[in-house]
Amino acid sequence: MTALPENPHTTSAAIVRWYESKPQEHRPHMGASVIGHNCDRYIWLTFRWAMKPEFKGRILRLFSTGQREESRLVEELRGIGAQVWDTDPATGEQWRVTACNGHFGGSLDGVAKGLPEGPKTAAVLEFKTHSNKSWNDVAKKGVQAAKPQHYDQMQSYMGLMDLERALYMAVNKDTDDVHTEWVHFNRERFKQLIERAQRLLDATSAPWRISTDPEHFECKFCSMHKVCHGGQAGEPNCRTCCHSTPTALGQWCCAAKGRLVSDAEQRTGCNTHLMIPSLVPYAEPVDGGENFVVYRHTQTGRLFTNGPDGCAGKGPVFSSKELHRGPGSLIGEMAALNDAEITAAASLIDMPNDDVDAMPSKREHPARKAARQRASAAGKAILEGSGDLRRQL
Repeated sequence: MTALPENPHTTSAAIVRWYESKPQEHRPHMGASVIGHNCDRYIWLTFRWAMKPEFKGRILRLFSTGQREESRLVEELRGIGAQVWDTDPATGEQWRVTACNGHFGGSLDGVAKGLPEGPKTAAVLEFKTHSNKSWNDVAKKGVQAAKPQHYDQMQSYMGLMDLERALYMAVNKDTDDVHTEWVHFNRERFKQLIERAQRLLDATSAPWRISTDPEHFECKFCSMHKVCHGGQAGEPNCRTCCHSTPTALGQWCCAAKGRLVSDAEQRTGCNTHLMIPSLVPYAEPVDGGENFVVYRHTQTGRLFTNGPDGCAGKGPVFSSKELHRGPGSLIGEMAALNDAEITAAASLIDMPNDDVDAMPSKREHPARKAARQRASAAGKAILEGSGDLRRQL
């Protein structure tokens, strides 16, 4: 018997929607939790805010479960006689460590002393929750082999805290078993991680992918899949702009404005935004200037320009917002229109949708009909929703 679909108004569905209604924002720094990731490109794309996280409500609730487990583990460590600092005594807030001019770092779960295996040595604390399969893998192989990204996270914390040990505590969410493991500081590995972070911070374009296959097992479910393999241009914010550069003290400088830009400004961007060319996956840059880049579309071969209204360039001019909103196929279609079709498309866009749909094809002007036929359904939807794109046509 086929299972009945879940009622969208059930309590469980409402809880999921509640998690999804919360803003999912970009992290301001390159995190120690991701520096051990297999893919340089993923780390760079997340730091450059190429695509905002889009986690499902169930996954967000799973993150919350892990965060709630932290206070329980702190309580249990104190219960067995350990001294635990879950906040920095100097600030009263969560432990924070930074490097690379403040652009790399992370937040510790805590620091402890008086633990049974090493009562005299202070240690970094790292708490993680696992599925039964994942937990068994860690318990069998150890964290370095089973979860190298967690291992590298602890190496970053130990190096930046100048501590020689870390206690990894893994909780099995199915059985509530706890696996504990001592991790010793590896100075050479720490040096490699800091060098990797600095290299990626200095990179002005996206590094190579770990695979060119969008179905590759590490790429298929990656949160950067759309901008890396899916043919969507990056988000228009300061981190994806050619004018913006990371500078000292974790700050960013805009060459177009000639000054530092705040975190709020970075997230919003402005109308002078110029997309980093490697974040336009469906075209190759062929020319450019101070405020524009000319591209050749890889499928149609037609030229188009990214830049503000009135900028120099060739072909239709698209803002970075339009490049992000419109699929690459639509941009290619618009770049391929000739002057007559652009004029016809403009009149079509300005006409109410009901009039367009009701217009008899036998009485339709040939140029207008050609423009309408060449516009895809996806393209029409973008045109109807984007005032900027209407203005370009």
